[in-house]
Amino acid sequence: MSIFNDKFKRVRLDQSPYLFHFVNSDDDNPMQTLQKILEEKKLISKKRNYICFSASPITAIIKFFETPIQRTGRPLYQPWGIGFSRDRLVRNFSARNVIYTDGTENIPENLAWRTDRLNVDLYDFEYLREWRIKGDVFDFSEFPKEDIIVIAPTMDSLNSVVVKFDMKFVPYVNYYTGDIIENWEESFTREWKGISVDTLGKLYLDDYAISCGTILQVLGEDMLEKIFASWPINTIQKIK
Repeated sequence: MSIFNDKFKRVRLDQSPYLFHFVNSDDDNPMQTLQKILEEKKLISKKRNYICFSASPITAIIKFFETPIQRTGRPLYQPWGIGFSRDRLVRNFSARNVIYTDGTENIPENLAWRTDRLNVDLYDFEYLREWRIKGDVFDFSEFPKEDIIVIAPTMDSLNSVVVKFDMKFVPYVNYYTGDIIENWEESFTREWKGISVDTLGKLYLDDYAISCGTILQVLGEDMLEKIFASWPINTIQKIK
């Protein structure tokens, strides 16, 4: 039955193999916030006893990051975030979809954390396709990195988050004198898989295509050539 379901999920453009968590619009430094999340490997909710995710396909909500809401004049979320394998979140971390109620229904106490109010005239956030994990902290340090993708607005900003820059000490011996010469080499290593929002609609038709495409991204791979290949020629000439 699961194979049958998976077959038909893949041909629906409104489905995603991921659940996403995006940086809020009121964050003035979303890149720094996302870097902190990845460094600590934790999502933290300061006001609620659950962590929120969205099941909306990233390929279908590009304009969502551009459309301001009336209350703040900003979009609800920014194009900075992290996507987790939906199936693994359900199996191993008890992620559940939100149950909507008008407030008069008798909801058992053990389900209260995954309910939200629904009033189509005044309060209707069903379009978020919200899912939740119970608790105010989601520690994903044990979550396989292969099942995580990072989202950023552009390829340059994505590389700033998913690629680790370091300097490696690689000494070499002077052939004529036998002296050891100090030598430092730059190192650019992929720490996370990811996609940039500006490639959506160009490289990927749907979120399953993203899943297939990011398989080619290898954790720990040398990113030096790929990073320089994405830079404009005039930028490289200035560096030289």
